[in-house]
Amino acid sequence: MKLLKKPIFVSVSPNAKIDDVWLAFTLLFQPWRWIHGSFREKFTDAFQNYIGAKYVFAFDSGRTSLYAILRSLPLAEGDEVLVQALTCTAAINPILWVGAKPVYVDIKEDTYNMSPVDLEKKITPRSKALIIQHTFGLPAYLDALLAIAKKHKLIVIEDVAHALGAEYNDQYVGTFGDAAFFSFGRYKIISAVFAGAAITNNPEIGKKLGQFYEECELPSRFWIFEQLFHPVFLAFAKPLYNIFSLGKVLVVLARKLKLISLSVYSEEKSGGHPGFGPSRMPNALAILGLNQLKKLEQFNEHRIKLSRIYQRDLVAHEHILLPSIADGAKPVFLNFPIQAADGDAAYALIGTGRKKEGMYLENWPAKKVIGPKGTDLKKLQYAEGSCPVAEKVAPRVITLPTSPNTTGTDAWRVAKFVADFLK
Repeated sequence: MKLLKKPIFVSVSPNAKIDDVWLAFTLLFQPWRWIHGSFREKFTDAFQNYIGAKYVFAFDSGRTSLYAILRSLPLAEGDEVLVQALTCTAAINPILWVGAKPVYVDIKEDTYNMSPVDLEKKITPRSKALIIQHTFGLPAYLDALLAIAKKHKLIVIEDVAHALGAEYNDQYVGTFGDAAFFSFGRYKIISAVFAGAAITNNPEIGKKLGQFYEECELPSRFWIFEQLFHPVFLAFAKPLYNIFSLGKVLVVLARKLKLISLSVYSEEKSGGHPGFGPSRMPNALAILGLNQLKKLEQFNEHRIKLSRIYQRDLVAHEHILLPSIADGAKPVFLNFPIQAADGDAAYALIGTGRKKEGMYLENWPAKKVIGPKGTDLKKLQYAEGSCPVAEKVAPRVITLPTSPNTTGTDAWRVAKFVADFLK
């Protein structure tokens, strides 16, 4: 019976360990530490030491970090920014906000990352920048993509929202391009609930990033409260998910009452701005982020360990496509992505897993080439049929959990369910 089984989550604050929850709880009662303090600088210094970039700026989110980078580039109205399909609104909207045009590039089916072949086809005289995404923590084919960017004199931005700590040829992803942005959101490699960073080694971009950073205000106390309350509330609600879906009901109610924030706001699904920012990372969330950053290597080792369980138990299954890894790449697996034979099979598996097994597996990015669910593709200037591989892959993807709160036994249980269901 589902009622007697431990719920297993891909998302829903998957990184929050007991010490993180306790830290957030104590901060709720220390409002004088929410906005101002020394921890944003401490987090920035620690992240800078880890990633090795010359300029690091901590913002309220990954999308604000990308927006800051794009504002720092010499982009004119209508200039084209090449970005892959199979992504999230957070990677597209900042392009629209600066008046540029997103040009969607197809993916390679088994890597979920940008196709160098299709990239060459999509470049025009108006192309000015290229965003290279490392989907699910799998490093993209950087050698090929960077060579094309150099040939066409494109500014390169790396999207490392899924891939903090991943390496390509023994170098951290995020350090290959002209700039990069990271997300420390609630479902990412490390979590400050809502935060991000922009980095660069380019002095001119760094100067403009610094100017934008100084212009940004700090978020409101109410917004900070929503973020601090999130891991505390979810620690209570998650164990109740398999008890007549009580946990899910409580989460929906908490969102309606604005006790916890949304990961994506409704306005963003049609190219609009979210209900916050752009702002700097507040002190309280920097405290949470620094606590998680200290555990980064431990978290990534755990994710790799679980990915090996999935690889071992699913590799022989003829109805499942496992991810391919680029030569020289060391992935970190934000999630472990697999593909079912078709979208119907994927959604049947996800639905059955939730209803009967208490496994909250997910499809990303929500059946379409741009997520989350309900995104208006036309408003985000995506033309149907322009990226056929991504359109084929999107409904078939199933993400399996690799988070710090997923045990080896959990992963074995998930792998067995998936293999049995897709026979």
